Amino acid sequence: QLVSNTASRAVAVVPVDLPRGQARADELARLQKITGVAPAEVERQVLARAVDVFDPILIKDHLDDATYQVLTEDVPSMPGVVLQDSPGRHYQTGSGLAHLLGFVGRLYPEDYAALKDQGYLLNDMLGKAGLEATDEKYLRGQPGVSVVETDAQGHLVRTVSSSDPVPGNNVYLTIDLNLQREVATDLQAEMDIQHKAFGGKRALAGAAIVMNPQTGEVLSMVSLPDYDANLFADGITLPQYQALANDPRLPLMNHAISGQYPPGSTFKPVTASAALQTNLINQNTQIFCPGFLTRGGSTFQCWNHAGHGNQNVIQAITHSCDVFFYTVADNLGDKVLNKYAQDFGVGHKTGIDLPGEQPGIAPDRDWKKAYFASALDATQDPAWKDSYWYEGNTITYGIGQSYLLATPLQDLMWTATVANGGSFVRPTLTGPVTSVGGALVKPLQTVVDHKVAVSPETLAIVREGLRSAVNGPGGTAYMLKNLPTASGKTGSAQYGTPDDKGNLPIHAWFTAYAPMVDPEVAAVVFIEGGGEGSSASMPVASKILNYYFAHRDAIRQMGPTPTP
Repeated sequence: QLVSNTASRAVAVVPVDLPRGQARADELARLQKITGVAPAEVERQVLARAVDVFDPILIKDHLDDATYQVLTEDVPSMPGVVLQDSPGRHYQTGSGLAHLLGFVGRLYPEDYAALKDQGYLLNDMLGKAGLEATDEKYLRGQPGVSVVETDAQGHLVRTVSSSDPVPGNNVYLTIDLNLQREVATDLQAEMDIQHKAFGGKRALAGAAIVMNPQTGEVLSMVSLPDYDANLFADGITLPQYQALANDPRLPLMNHAISGQYPPGSTFKPVTASAALQTNLINQNTQIFCPGFLTRGGSTFQCWNHAGHGNQNVIQAITHSCDVFFYTVADNLGDKVLNKYAQDFGVGHKTGIDLPGEQPGIAPDRDWKKAYFASALDATQDPAWKDSYWYEGNTITYGIGQSYLLATPLQDLMWTATVANGGSFVRPTLTGPVTSVGGALVKPLQTVVDHKVAVSPETLAIVREGLRSAVNGPGGTAYMLKNLPTASGKTGSAQYGTPDDKGNLPIHAWFTAYAPMVDPEVAAVVFIEGGGEGSSASMPVASKILNYYFAHRDAIRQMGPTPTP
């Protein structure tokens, strides 16, 4: 169980029953002496929630034993002050779970105004982040109701009628907790290695996702650094929140779905698909790589400065030849690259059942013109005046650079789409939903968002390149050769500003799926500023995939066996 219900002892005030005048001031001063809550804060909450004077307004929860004992003795003589149980949640911590589970919090006045017609009460808890927010409709039960008669002082005379509360449903997730822990451990270990290697200045954050490419079930999603969701559920203090909000590693961000980064060479399968599908090249087309490409007065280096020689598309994916993809991107043009990038999921959200997902950027000349104009208008910085789309913008687009940005989830999605034969399957974390009694409320659902406009023949050629990158001579992902017919692609994406030696920092990427035929698992590993994908992210993916295949039967036995 990842999330459990809790209850704490709380004190509340019922506005209509509070005394007036000096008696009210005396009572709130007395309440402050017991609880530490200032009269002005009580009055502020009463004023903010003046929409229903009969509903109790929670003043303080998580009362300790001593405070609760004093209130138990004093409340009978304090009109309008009541003791009650305060519902809450407790979360399993660590392993990146906070970004998935999210947390609950009390309704804000604006929440109440929008939700009161749906049966929400002033003191109700509401999913504020993660799956707590997305699956609120399943998790929320219905409150019990008591109609009571009181005297003029608010004391109970009799109960007129009552109804029992209805518990919420149980939501089973698609993730496997043991796999989640393994992914978090492997990712953190490699981040620590790279952080030390870069003198403590990089590899501050990372993300890794494991998914079934046929169904969209997310088996693991880790974003590091993590945070403790119980801080929010229990009532986070201002210093605690400021520490999280000001942390340069951005622990409150789910880097897996909200971080937008240049994907580097992991994007080359999309470029290859575009070139093949438009008949710019075929499987046998050869492009010579001398180690660089010159256009006008600019030279674009291949990562292999010695050159790869003649390369067809399968060889170019195998060796990750930059010159091959520079050349085809230059001939395709920015508009065609934009079209295929969007078809494979860049520039719009995947639709995963988590809040906070970012769409990434699938650029072209129209995007650049609009974006630069907006930035110039907002900042008045003359650096934004030059919105012309240069040939170099197109050339570097082909290797996953230029203005292209993607989230780690989007990177995984185009890999999964190639792997499964062209279906863009919506990723999901929400599995079956059952009632407390075990009846099925909602089954796990596979949703195909769309089929990419790429033929099976084209995708088969791209898959052969990804297979060869793992198993072929000189393949950049040869480290994975011992996995069950795995296919994959490394990526190293430059970003930021150069160091003293003129070198740009590099994001480390690796994406893979296995087996090659009818793949059942796909994974992406991203380390922010982690260096070369082959030396930083690929070792993590190797450990993750080896763990998956060693425990595949247990991992695939997901969820309950609900009664129909």
